[in-house]
Amino acid sequence: MQMSIESWFNLHYYGFGQEGASSSEEDEQEEDEEDDGSKGAPIEEIDDREFPFHDDVFYINVKAPRVRTGFDNLPMEILIHLFRFLNTVDRNSAALACKRWFEAMGYREFLGEMCYHFEEVSICDGAPPIALFLQSFRHFCNIKLTNVRFNGYCEFWDLFGEYIREITFASCATITKSKLSMILKRLPFLESLALEECDELFKSWTPVDRKRVEPVCRCLQKLALRRSSSFTVDHLDYLIAMAPNLASLEISKCLKQVDAPTRVKILTCILAIMERRKKKLRSVDFSYTMYDDLFLKQFAEIENMSLSQISLSFFERAPIKEPGIIDILRCHTNIVHLDLSSFLNLTDFALIEITGSLYRLRTLKLNGCWLLTDFGVESIYKLDCLRVLDLSDCDKISDRGFMKAIVDRRRDCMTELYLSMLPGLTDSVMLKISLTLLNLAVIDFCGSDCMNDTSVQFLFCYLKFLRVLRLNGCVKISDAGLTGENLPVAVIEIWDVQTTFEIAELRSLQELQLSGCFKVTDLALVRSFRFRELRHINLAHCVQISEEGIVAMSLHCPALEEIDLSDCFLVNDRCVEAMTRNLLRLRLLKLVRLPLLTGASIDSLVCHCKALRYLHIRGCNRLPKDSPDRLRKIPTLRNVPKCCSE
Repeated sequence: MQMSIESWFNLHYYGFGQEGASSSEEDEQEEDEEDDGSKGAPIEEIDDREFPFHDDVFYINVKAPRVRTGFDNLPMEILIHLFRFLNTVDRNSAALACKRWFEAMGYREFLGEMCYHFEEVSICDGAPPIALFLQSFRHFCNIKLTNVRFNGYCEFWDLFGEYIREITFASCATITKSKLSMILKRLPFLESLALEECDELFKSWTPVDRKRVEPVCRCLQKLALRRSSSFTVDHLDYLIAMAPNLASLEISKCLKQVDAPTRVKILTCILAIMERRKKKLRSVDFSYTMYDDLFLKQFAEIENMSLSQISLSFFERAPIKEPGIIDILRCHTNIVHLDLSSFLNLTDFALIEITGSLYRLRTLKLNGCWLLTDFGVESIYKLDCLRVLDLSDCDKISDRGFMKAIVDRRRDCMTELYLSMLPGLTDSVMLKISLTLLNLAVIDFCGSDCMNDTSVQFLFCYLKFLRVLRLNGCVKISDAGLTGENLPVAVIEIWDVQTTFEIAELRSLQELQLSGCFKVTDLALVRSFRFRELRHINLAHCVQISEEGIVAMSLHCPALEEIDLSDCFLVNDRCVEAMTRNLLRLRLLKLVRLPLLTGASIDSLVCHCKALRYLHIRGCNRLPKDSPDRLRKIPTLRNVPKCCSE
């Protein structure tokens, strides 16, 4: 009889499948029991064992045979499916449990989610960390190099180059064209190449011979140039010639320090590249790059090009009638992802054109498009497949436009909603959002006046699948809203029964942002902060939080990895000690302008932090002068504060 997955969980829960559990004596005893036909002793259940599933799950298939096995013998397909529910850090920890789980981590989907970041190190065989990586038996798919030094030949690329799919060079001042070519030659299956702040590379890369292009990366699908202003037309042509199968081109945050004639030449070159590669090109990203409306007009004139993703930002003055962006949208009707953040001249008529022609749109980002009004936003109701919507900082939007666009129809597929810095929305729209968008996983209402104690109660009541909740600057929120106690009006009132809710109802919450909510005190942290999956929390400028709340949070939120307590003036040494002792996964900690911290906090960090990578600690006047030297004893710390008293 084939065993169901419920039985596998049942077996592991009650202790079956442990290594060494079956011996020769036990096997003989089992055979005797089978011959006699007598029943064995009942299994002793352990009541105090913590397990993330309800017991009812395990009795769906009670009649299945109980075989001595466990999670270590699960079929690989089931194990991979279970690992998809874990984040990257949890999967890495689970891979250390047994060989079977480690093999599951070798699945390409999981390897692609991990990025090995080499920062401010020397890339050579004889120095760490490359010397340690040369002895590794696992593969690396995603590599990022930030401000590294290249010293001669490195065997790392020969050993692991065939497994690398993505590589990023960021602020690498010592890299040259020959060194870059040497590395790329050893990456035969590279799919993504990104060059960030590599002006030194382009300045030393002269002259460029386009007739002898090497290497040729035939698997390269994406090329990205970010925050660079020194590349020329020859550099672009050379890089594009290296990737004959290029499908995604990104030139973002570039050309800011370039004179007008040179910028025109580069933009003309970009258009020529798009014309040559139009049959294979599927995604372009020119966000925060300097160009004009003429560039957009010529962009729209490229025929027989079908793009699915477009990201554009525009800062120049555009014509009121028939701007270039409308021509682009009329040509590319198969767009799925559209990001027009900071497109300052986007009007209501352009938005109506978007919603009228892009029926397949799933992601629409209009952050900072301050010309939009309710007239244009109302047309968003036409987008049936919309999953992600960003209307942050569009301060002319009110309840009327948003209700018509989103709330007046059921949207079960929408998962992310960003509405920060919208003074026109009121708390009355929050109930409609909570009742309509039941599957939201990400909500951002930073700085919006519509968020108060009653509004957050609606979120806690209806949006049970929230994973990210950002409420920075929502100064109306207090302990009453987070705990559900002492509210002037109950959220649900039926006859004489009044029901309120607390933030602990969001059991899947992984990120919580409450920076600037100065009315939040220790009461909320003690009574309602019980999250098993919370990884990121921001409590900066919550000036009433003290030792009692921090200690309770560190005990009831064991998965915390990133904490920001900047400007929480009542945080003292005992708070730091509680966090370092109880939060074993702590990776980032911000302790800025905390006058009560002394050398005891430094001792706690050095003694208990085993995984801390980033520490921001400054403006703490009572810290000793030798604090930076003592913090260097933390082996995992990547940034040692130079001066802790500034």
